[in-house]
This record gives sequence, C-alpha cells and structure tokens, in this order.
Amino acid sequence: MTGLQPDLHPDSNPDFLDTNSDTNSDSDSNSNDSHSDPDPDIGLLEFPMDSPMSHAILEPGEADDLSGNNPDHGLDVHMDLPGAVADLQEKLLNGYQCPPHPTGDISKPKVLSTSQSLSLKHYIAWRKSNGTVLAYKLHAHVLQDACNDTTILSLHAVCRLASHLTGLEPVQVDICPGSCIAYTGSFEELDSCPFVWSGSRSPCGLPRYKQKQSPNAQATPHAQMLYIPIIPVIRAMFSNEETSRLLCYRDHCLQQALHLVATAPRAHAYSDFANAYVHLQQYENGLFQDSRDIAFALSTDGAQLTMKKQSDTWILILIILNLPPEIHYKSSNTIVAFATPGPRGPGDIESFLYPLFKEMAMASAGIWVWDAVDSSYFTNRSCICMALGDMLGSAKLSGMAGHSAVFGDHFSMVRGAHASLKPGAKSQYYPISPPQSQTYNPEHPVAYDLDNLPMHNSQAYWETIRMLQDARSKAQAQAITCRTGISCMSLCAASPAYDHPTFFPLDPFHLFYENCMAFLWDLWVTMSSPSEIIHLSVEKACTFGNIISDAMSTLPPSFCGTIWDPYLKQQSQYKVFEWMALLHWYIIPIGIELEFNPTVLENFSFFAEAVEIAMTIQPMGERDLLELMGLIKAFLTGFEQLYVGDDPEKVSCH
Repeated sequence: MTGLQPDLHPDSNPDFLDTNSDTNSDSDSNSNDSHSDPDPDIGLLEFPMDSPMSHAILEPGEADDLSGNNPDHGLDVHMDLPGAVADLQEKLLNGYQCPPHPTGDISKPKVLSTSQSLSLKHYIAWRKSNGTVLAYKLHAHVLQDACNDTTILSLHAVCRLASHLTGLEPVQVDICPGSCIAYTGSFEELDSCPFVWSGSRSPCGLPRYKQKQSPNAQATPHAQMLYIPIIPVIRAMFSNEETSRLLCYRDHCLQQALHLVATAPRAHAYSDFANAYVHLQQYENGLFQDSRDIAFALSTDGAQLTMKKQSDTWILILIILNLPPEIHYKSSNTIVAFATPGPRGPGDIESFLYPLFKEMAMASAGIWVWDAVDSSYFTNRSCICMALGDMLGSAKLSGMAGHSAVFGDHFSMVRGAHASLKPGAKSQYYPISPPQSQTYNPEHPVAYDLDNLPMHNSQAYWETIRMLQDARSKAQAQAITCRTGISCMSLCAASPAYDHPTFFPLDPFHLFYENCMAFLWDLWVTMSSPSEIIHLSVEKACTFGNIISDAMSTLPPSFCGTIWDPYLKQQSQYKVFEWMALLHWYIIPIGIELEFNPTVLENFSFFAEAVEIAMTIQPMGERDLLELMGLIKAFLTGFEQLYVGDDPEKVSCH
C-alpha cells in the first residue's frame, strides 16, 4: 500500500498517537490509535514507499454503508451571505457534486513488486541526499547487484511510477507573458491580455498564443505556469497510516478545547489554530465535523530571484493545519501549489489562484478518499481557513483598500491621519491621537481608546460588499471604499471557512521583523535629526554594528546565519533572521552598554517583550493575553509621545 509520510520533529510524540489505545478501528469511528512511531526522516510530501496490506479492502459499493459519511451532508454555515458568494461557489464547482459512491478514478492501494518497492526507496534516498543523475545511476547498479539482480528502475521510470501511484501530475496553465493574468475564470476564453496596470490607460494586449506556422497547427501559448493539484495530495496523504493518524491532530486538539470551554472556560489556553477561538466557531457553524477534514492555510509572497535583473516571481504554498505545530511549517510538510515565472509579479493574482480555488470548492463539497487506517473509503471535506501574506500580498488577497488608504488597517476602523494640508495628501499612519488634529485631521477622533477600538466585523463586511455590488458608478464604489476600507469581494470568500477579517491574520515575520524592526532602525539612524531624542548618532550606530559583527565569534552558528553590521549592511538585503537576532538578542543589552537614550530603550523593550510573548509556542490563557495587550498599549502610547510628539509632519515620516 502506498502513502505519503510525515517529517516529524525529532522530539515530537503527540499525545493523540497513543500506542496503547484500545479504540475500535471500525470505519464508522474516528480512530486515533497508532502502531509505530513515524519515521522522522521521511518527508510528508515526498514520494511513497509500499507498506504491508494488513486490512481487508472494501469495494466502492460497501464504503458509504460502513464509513458513516453521508456525501449529501451540507455545510451548515449560519450566515446571511450575498447572492454573489453562492454564484462564485457555483461557478467554481462547475456542476460538481460529491458522488454517492467512490468512482473508478479513485485508485485503491496497490501491491508493489520488489523491483518497484526498491526503486522507490532508492529514489527517496536519492532525493533526500540531493544526489545527481549520475549518482542515481551508479547507486542503482550497486543496489541491483546487492539484491540478486533485482531490476532498479531508471530515474525517468521511477518518477513516472511515483506520479502514477500518487496521482500527482502538474497542470499547465496559460498565462500572459507579462505575468498580468492567468487565463482562468473570466479570462479563460480570451486570446489577448486585457489587464490594465496602475498608471496605464491601455490594456497590456499581449497575445496569448504564438503565431501559427500553418492553419491546422495547434495553438501554442506564449507562456505557462505549472500548477500542482491539491486533491491528489489529500488522497495520497490518507493512503499512509502514519500520515492519516497525524492528520487527526487538529480534531484531537479541537475536542479538548470544546471540552474545556464547556466545563472550565477560564482554563482554556490558545496555542495554535487547532484550539483557537476561530476554529471553535467554524466547528459550531458546521465545518470540520469529521476528524479527518483538513484545514489549510494559504501563504503567498513575492521573491526576487536575482540581483542583476527583474526576476519577480510569486510563490504560493499551502500549510496543513491538521498536523502538529512543530512540523506543519517544515518545508517538507508544505505544498508548493505554484510559482509564477516572472519577470514581474502577477497583475491579477486571483486569476493565478483560480485553479486552486476550483479544486478547493470540490474538496469542500466532498471528495472520496481511501483511508489506510480503516482500509475503507470516506468522504473528506477540506477547506482553506486563512490567507497569509505581507501588507501588499494580503491586500491583493483580501480585497482591502491597502495600507495607505483612509481605513487601511485590516482589523480596526482606526482612521488614517494626514501630515500635510496639501490636496491629495495620503493617509500613512494610524495614530491614537494625532497632533493638531483639528487643523490637519478634522475628521479624525481626538483620541482612540485602545481598550475599545472600532473593529471590522463580518456583518459590516457583507453589508459593504452588497453596497459595492449595488453601486451605480465607479465614483460611488470608490466613495464606499474610502469610508470602509473594502474595495471588492475576495476570491477567498468562496471558502466555507471565510470570515472577515480573521481570514487574513497578520504575518508576524514580515510585520515584526522586516517591517517594524527595519523601520525603527531607520527612525533612529537616518529619519531623525540629532536634536531628536530618538536619534542614534553615527558614532554609536557604527560602534553598535562593530559589536554585532564581533559577537558572531561567540554566538553558535547553528542558531542562525551570520548577522552582519546593520549600520553598513541594512540597505543590502538584510534578512529576516538578522532583524530577529537584533530584536531578541542584541539591541537591549548592547544599547544599555552604549548608553542609548533610556526612555527610547525602555519603549523598545515593551515592543521586544510583546513580540517575544506573541511568538512563543507556549499556550496562552486570557490572563496572558491581557498582559500582552498591556505591553502593546505601553509601547504604542510611548511611541507616539517619543516619535511624533506635537509635530503633525512626523505622522507621515514616522
């Protein structure tokens, strides 16, 4: 039997994998028993090896009678949604309904020959060791001789075998050669690119196909993108016993959380998606009723591949939230759905996401899957539960107006402040109490109460979407966006788990390190004058950088890579782990030694401690969250006093 196996943390031993469990393993139970510890050296999304077939195999006709799953069971989500959501879901489904029985295209586990089994094991070892093609051939000959001349398949043949066993076949999607759009959804039948870039008055217009050499020749697209289908990955994961059990981790935590909320609500602590309040609400709304339903997180970001020329590509990954948190972020346990080829970032990112959401619409409606634990078919319902990205990426995914809008915050309705009286001045900062607000920002409240901020909520979001859809002109729609911060309905709204704004949580690595940490350093060194209390002199900044460089001789390199001098290298692709090291390890102790301004350093310490608590893997209860909120409030109020003060011009630059 074939299956995908997890890449476990060496110290991982989840409680829910109880080897002494006497739980009944019939197909109508949510069995969490296990037989052996998963191999920590096998990646979840690497190609499979065979395993003994220890259970009887059920025929498709028997599956739904024994599995306890009703394929017609709907998702009972209690929300009055606009008709546009149902229309979008219907369009994505394109008539698909979960069949009453497993169909012929869902293969049962296959018994492998000795040759196939050894070839796959050799292939996995070759992949994990980053071997060359020549290394594969030479080691295959050695293995073949050692195994009594058992045939070891060629690299091409074993790749085809792995693809056949798992059903993982990449799909070619036509795209504009300028990376404007993918020819999906409403663009699917077009022959040229209609996308209009910001600042341009005319569409791209690049043709979709190359010129034919003869009238009967097949149309050849100018550019394509590789997309990895997700449904075969879901089926492959459940075809392995160890992975199938690990995928029940989410439900194990969920049931514990539900029990605590019902019996001792004050004892409930939050540590990950599986026991988060959002997930509890999803369960109460009818989602994730089966322990094997999968929750995915979507994450996307741009990457500059080279320093010499334009090479902007966007990568999209899926994180499997069912897995224990110590392993679900590991690269071997994430799914790379696609990477746009560049040379520039996508214009209409939703057109690139469209194939994924078509599949996820089917997965949410229900797909038949073989479960290696029960040796039976069951109906799996999976959906995307969150979309992660930096500020620009999140705005592309969420349909929000963006961070420079009047209401640019994804979570609160704090109004942006102007730092200039010139017409058209942008809102760049969202203060508690902007200075001279009656002159510069008369529409802005005098002050916001951090304990009672106006927040976005789902009901207001859907009301705004209805207003945008009913808008009679572009100007009317823009006015709605200006006063709400919402510009359009996101493709993500097709997910049954969609809820605004929690579907788009903050990305802490971008926010805390690449954004906040880098910004604070610039404020100290380059964006402030020597007369300001926050200013860090050239002499101190240079000394600080020298100490950082010298510290690498005593800091174990296994913690991270080399930390460069921020004074010299900050503008040369300073990396996230370097900003992390400055925030968590260096700035406060070295700042004390170099006699940084104590008030500025104290304010920074509130920020550093808040990040430390927010990023901890330890569960946090209500008291811990209140303590975290206190640190954040102390930092924000102190920040405005130190960095803005009474000068409204600093609202935009600080």
